[in-house]
Amino acid sequence: MTAFSYSTATLLVVGIVCCVVGRIHPSSAFQNPTSANCTLMWHSQTTDHFQNDPSTTPQTFQQRVFINKDHWVEGGPIFFYAGNEGDVELYVNHTGLMWEHAADFNAMLVFAEHRFYGETQLTPGATGPSKDQYKYLTHEQAMADYATFMLGFKQNLCSQKECQVIVFGGSYGGMLAAWLRMKYPHIFHGAIAASAPILLFPDMTPRRDTNLYWQVVTRDASPQGGAAEACVENIRKAWAVIDSYGKSQEGLGVLSSIFHTCEPVKDTWLLKMYLAMAFDTMAMGNFPYPSDYLSGGNGFMPAFPVRAACEQLSVATLSGQDLLMKLNDAAAVYNNVTGSMQCYSIPDRSQVEQDGIWDYQWCSELMPQETYFTMTGETDMFWDQPYNQTFINQHCMTKYNITPRTDWMASRYGGEDFLPYTSNIVFSNGLLDPWSSGGVTRNISDTVQAIIIPNGAHHIDLFFTNKEDTPDITFARQFHVANIKKWLNK
Repeated sequence: MTAFSYSTATLLVVGIVCCVVGRIHPSSAFQNPTSANCTLMWHSQTTDHFQNDPSTTPQTFQQRVFINKDHWVEGGPIFFYAGNEGDVELYVNHTGLMWEHAADFNAMLVFAEHRFYGETQLTPGATGPSKDQYKYLTHEQAMADYATFMLGFKQNLCSQKECQVIVFGGSYGGMLAAWLRMKYPHIFHGAIAASAPILLFPDMTPRRDTNLYWQVVTRDASPQGGAAEACVENIRKAWAVIDSYGKSQEGLGVLSSIFHTCEPVKDTWLLKMYLAMAFDTMAMGNFPYPSDYLSGGNGFMPAFPVRAACEQLSVATLSGQDLLMKLNDAAAVYNNVTGSMQCYSIPDRSQVEQDGIWDYQWCSELMPQETYFTMTGETDMFWDQPYNQTFINQHCMTKYNITPRTDWMASRYGGEDFLPYTSNIVFSNGLLDPWSSGGVTRNISDTVQAIIIPNGAHHIDLFFTNKEDTPDITFARQFHVANIKKWLNK
């Protein structure tokens, strides 16, 4: 099978699961439901599901769960959101697909928080794992959290009839949703897995080149993505200009001034990665309406933010300092989304991943992290930076005293080779979303299906309905609902 091509925009019958869009834009006519519409539950969860010492009392921690029963009737299904790498209230407040169809199915809504994120901590009040707790931060422990919670929850809730469970998730949550259906099919009856890059691991079938990720970001900044014609080439040539200024102290001072850095620029590579990640985030958030989902609620990026950024780079003759100033203005569409930033803090080498404790999940299981993916400067608009396992091993050993198990995820899940043996999963991918590069983009069987959303960015199909939704986004949601009906009626 050939690698997935982004040159076509065909609408396939494929699945989807996702996180959610952010708060609704102020122009909306009504207030969307939030965690305020839920009951908060603290569940006593087992710390280590895979080691059992009968001579000791098992360690536990408190897991945060939000529940809404407004439309549930006994025997009705449970819509379960598999929390991913963030505060679960983000997903409660923005997973509109679940909220908008709860009444149609007489469904209960349950949103569970992932261990070590948000307020679900082994040490109460902590903001992440301590050094000796990192070993408990694995996707398998998190999945076991969700499975054991839901098994007990169902048993206590459904005395007369079995409550069927449909699991939803976007991005990493979408990966978890798909894997929960594969591993615990007796608990989870179907899965909506949106923007879930389950194939973006070494040795998966089919093999995926990580450079495909940055190719999608580049496509978003091109006329094919609706952006200014000169944008891609201007971005591509800017990196060499940055490097040329980085060869002298005087030039580094110029960079510090142009890019308004809080500390003097000392490492041009770190500056380039900071700027590249702005375009990366805008590509993920390339929604057809303003959204604050990817800014953490700190300000709204404009509709199609990559196009807005590229307006700053629309003049083909830009060069030198003029080019760099325009690059900074373009990146500021995300970096200064609040409009109040006086200077920018550039992460140091210890924060190369720019994504907090998710970096541990990369270092232990290679959970996809784009800062390590291949760039070429030819097939994308960045610079030549091959995937470097030696660098990764050194970084992970220095920071966490571990090295990645490069073959584990392929051994555990097998890529598309395993999917014919499972059922009731819909994978969805938007072609504006760089994570589509690692997603399932073809139908595997009658019950494992995929849907491509040509105008969709990161798991937009799980968001609340918006008047600016394009027909393909609306169709994807309808497709999800139709499949859920089919699964529940079996």
